[in-house]
Amino acid sequence: MNPLATLRGKISHIINNTNQQDDRSKYFVAVIDCIMNQNTRDAGAAVFSAMNWEVVLLCNKYNVGILQMPCPEIAFMGFARTRPPGISIRAALDTQEGRASCRTLSIDIAERIENIIQQDAGLLAILGGNPESPGCAVHTDDGEESKPSGVLISELRDELQQREISVPFRGIRDFDSRLMTADLQWLEQLFLKNI
Repeated sequence: MNPLATLRGKISHIINNTNQQDDRSKYFVAVIDCIMNQNTRDAGAAVFSAMNWEVVLLCNKYNVGILQMPCPEIAFMGFARTRPPGISIRAALDTQEGRASCRTLSIDIAERIENIIQQDAGLLAILGGNPESPGCAVHTDDGEESKPSGVLISELRDELQQREISVPFRGIRDFDSRLMTADLQWLEQLFLKNI
């Protein structure tokens, strides 16, 4: 291809696109994999057929983007969550190798979050999972951890603190409709307060 024609095309693209309106809201949340794709849940744990549409609809209502974080269980053990007989998923994740895998994921997630923040977007929350989730449980009581959170959530919280990124963590407890309603109300109040 002619280099001069390529340069003209690039210049034309820049000139023609400088007046376009950028409709990004510049707000986002980071969510665990299974909020966006219930198929990644362990067998028998899915509550929705495809995604937690209530979280998705709430984000859409307030024009909040969604960063989907990878599943720590699948990243470490594969989709079948293969582990030695008699070893729970939590026990498998809470090993030196499992924590190293979650730490690597946390670094990647934190880098993505930093990149988005550097584009002048605000991170509003990290949305984790149910209280029994080995990797993604969020256990907090007035901002203080009431008992150990899931392995990925613990590693991500540490990584974000090291990078001086302060953000609330909240579990979306979809195993109980009453608790999920409370979590969605919390999320909506967060949106109303910050947007």
